[in-house]
Amino acid sequence: MDSIQSIHNNPESVLENINQNRGLLWERINDFKSDMLSVKEAVVHHTEEMQKAMPLKHHIKDGIYTREIFMPKGMLVLSFIHKTNHPSFYLKGEMSIITDTGEVNRIKAPMTVQTEVGTQRIAYIHEDSIWVCVYRTDAQTVEEAEKELYTEDFKELPEYVINKNRELCQQQ
Repeated sequence: MDSIQSIHNNPESVLENINQNRGLLWERINDFKSDMLSVKEAVVHHTEEMQKAMPLKHHIKDGIYTREIFMPKGMLVLSFIHKTNHPSFYLKGEMSIITDTGEVNRIKAPMTVQTEVGTQRIAYIHEDSIWVCVYRTDAQTVEEAEKELYTEDFKELPEYVINKNRELCQQQ
């Protein structure tokens, strides 16, 4: 529960404590997610509380799905695991994110980010932020698109992605 105390006492530093060179980073993130969700103030995907705290806009047309999220200053955000490569656009704000190698990088908008298969982000939001992701999909609904594009279990990813991350973990 040290991570829970860190969330309350110093949410910016919590990112640095996630990677402890044990197992895949995804496994550490999963442990962190369990701790994070035990905090009373935590918001969960697909809930009214999340929509209120971090408004999400969806648009699907002609095989393109765009997803825009507003993240207010002071939030600690855990993304889904991405199942496809796609461009992302950081339009407004500043945040710290943990990379696949366990490093914490502070980024500032505007910038374009190429999101790779298997990416999962944990971010601390320093300034009100807007992030937009763009995907190619044949889905007709948001629910279908999310099922196609995201997972919460890294074991659903292609084997080459899992193996690449295992190698990355062993190099540290």
